[in-house]
Parts: sequence; C-alpha cells; structure tokens
Amino acid sequence: MEEQLKTLCDWLRTAPALAGVKTLWVDGAPAVPGTAGLFPAGVQVTERRVNLWGEVRLRCRASFTLRLVLPHGGRSARDNAATLLELQRWVLEQSAAGTAPVFGNTDTAQERLTAADAKLERASDEGTAVYAVQLKAEYTLQY
Repeated sequence: MEEQLKTLCDWLRTAPALAGVKTLWVDGAPAVPGTAGLFPAGVQVTERRVNLWGEVRLRCRASFTLRLVLPHGGRSARDNAATLLELQRWVLEQSAAGTAPVFGNTDTAQERLTAADAKLERASDEGTAVYAVQLKAEYTLQY
C-alpha cells in the first residue's frame, strides 16, 4: 500500500486543479493555504471468487480522503468550488483514459478511480478553509 500511496500522490501532483498546491502530505497537512493531505481510509473487499485451481480473485475498493487547505473569504469560495469541480472532472477523465494509477494485478483495464463528495469541512478566522474530496479506487487482485 505504501507504493500505491506514493504513486497516487505523484499522480495527484500533476492535476491542473492542484497547480497552486505546493505540498501534498500523507496523513496530515498544516493549516497553510496551498497544502493538501491524503488520508487513507482502508480497503474493502467487495467480492471474492475462487476458481477450480484454487486461485483467489478479490474485487477491492480502496478509499482515501484528500483534504485541501485553501484561502477563505471574499471571492475565494467561488474559486475553491471551481477547483474542486475541476479536480473531480480530471480524476474521472484520467480514469476513463486509463492514465490513472493502477492498484490491481489483474484486469487493470477494468479499474476505476473516482473523486466525489467534495465539501467544505471547516473554515477558520485566519482566512483558510479545509475542503475534502473522497477518492475511491476499484480494482481486482488475483492470488
């Protein structure tokens, strides 16, 4: 999972919507505008199959929360909403094009990466706001 986190972070850094994000942390982000944190939320097995040879195929869903620390106040709410929508659209486009990170070890053409449920989590009096976007990867592992 550590290599997947690194790959996912490296890929997210290429998102045009995140051009203003200077630092992307794993499991943390300082309350400074222009930073982000990627928080893993675990892996769920949604389907398990065993074939006649004893090979096991697992359909899995890995979940992450991407938290963005952005400026807050004035026109920033509109700009922040546009950033979140652009990021979600970019993730879907990358997944559809097959250029998103690969999590599984079989049927990789069937993988899906989605970004959804973007929302404002909290705003501070110091002029910053934390927004969260849910990322989900659906993939297959075979053992």
